[in-house]
Amino acid sequence: MTSGSSLTAFLLEIFQQKNIKEAQIMRSHQSTTPHRLGMQKVFGSILVQMTLVTALLDTVLGDCGLPPKLQFASPLSQLYESNFKAGTVLKYACHSGYRRVNSSRVTCGAYGAWIYSNFCIKKQCRNPGELTNGKVDVMTDFLFGSTIQFSCSKGYVLIGSTNSQCEVQGSEVEWSDPLPECVIVKCESPPEISNGKHDGGDEDLYTFGSSVTYSCDPNFSLIGNATIYCMVENKTLGVWRPNPPVCKSKTHNIPQGIFISGFKPFYTHKDSIVISCKKGYVLRGSNLIHCEAHNEWDCNICHTPPYPEATYECIEGYILVGFAIAHAKLFGVLCPKPTVENGRLAREKDHYVAMENITIQCDFGYNVVGSQSITCSVNKTWYPEVPKCKKEVPEGCEQVIIGRKLMQCLPNLEEVKMALQIYKLSLQIERLEQEKDKCIKLRENIFSICDMHW
Repeated sequence: MTSGSSLTAFLLEIFQQKNIKEAQIMRSHQSTTPHRLGMQKVFGSILVQMTLVTALLDTVLGDCGLPPKLQFASPLSQLYESNFKAGTVLKYACHSGYRRVNSSRVTCGAYGAWIYSNFCIKKQCRNPGELTNGKVDVMTDFLFGSTIQFSCSKGYVLIGSTNSQCEVQGSEVEWSDPLPECVIVKCESPPEISNGKHDGGDEDLYTFGSSVTYSCDPNFSLIGNATIYCMVENKTLGVWRPNPPVCKSKTHNIPQGIFISGFKPFYTHKDSIVISCKKGYVLRGSNLIHCEAHNEWDCNICHTPPYPEATYECIEGYILVGFAIAHAKLFGVLCPKPTVENGRLAREKDHYVAMENITIQCDFGYNVVGSQSITCSVNKTWYPEVPKCKKEVPEGCEQVIIGRKLMQCLPNLEEVKMALQIYKLSLQIERLEQEKDKCIKLRENIFSICDMHW
């Protein structure tokens, strides 16, 4: 397009040509009538008006300022000017990650604005392909700057990056991270249990979804879930869930009671019997009791009766001097009834005599901290001291936390496995040392009590 000054010159040239032609017409007629003079005035007026219009256009159309800053392209050459005449054309080059699809020219228009189209578009990364035992989540598309995410199917652990971005690599675009690997979760050999076994064989590793079933030795009851499964925890570690069961000795002892019906050589979980109380004890509640999960009867119904008492009355003619009611005095050493928070006594009584043993049982979800069996000593105290019931922490939680830290600093899976085995062995050694200390302490206390008793 022409500029404002060029347009003015163009219009002047047109009117000059018209004036020359009009003068020729006038000379050919050789007449200077008033009509001819009027026409000359009209043409002269039009010429003045057109000159003013072109001058006005020259100020309105004006120049362009600095060229636009485009997200996808920049000028090919460095610019030192701040104003550009109408019709100026600049060439642009696409940024990295973009490719040109049409003319990359930017033109200063007649109205002082730069004219251009989106001549560069984003390049596209290749299709990353399928992730075996997992999936690729495309957030938007495969174009430059886009992101894809990776995840594994249930039971598999992701080894590698969880996402990848389409970025510039050299003159092209490529994914920042390759496809990761989805590896099936593996569990170590299932835990061994006392007085029982599982049917898993001698395998060292089990894959996700594998299961083993436990059974108890003769005369032992299985408490808990017989079957456990190899599961994944925190999307990284293989663990056995639920916790393995325990095998407890079948019980036939009835606290302060005797059998009435339901005789069996051994009783297991949920068996029922009918009892009566031994001599010297009174029945409170139902005489039908059940064998509970802790291999104790769910009863505390045979209690020591209140101390016997006697009421005295004088025969006719005599007056009572002193108390009318007399209580029998209990001789011997008595220990107070222990109090255990979140637990109970296997046999509850109002009082306990010297050398009498009781067993502490914690509520579900709590573990005994200390000796589960305590004895009333001659100095009216319990030894060892009354234990506490502490909230149960599922076995293996410490290993899970340490395992997570090891996975971050030991990229080699064999090194992680070896470190976990060493840590597990250290825990077993520590547990055996604690048991040894308990046995030594208990032996010393028993000898001390026996000496006092004899």
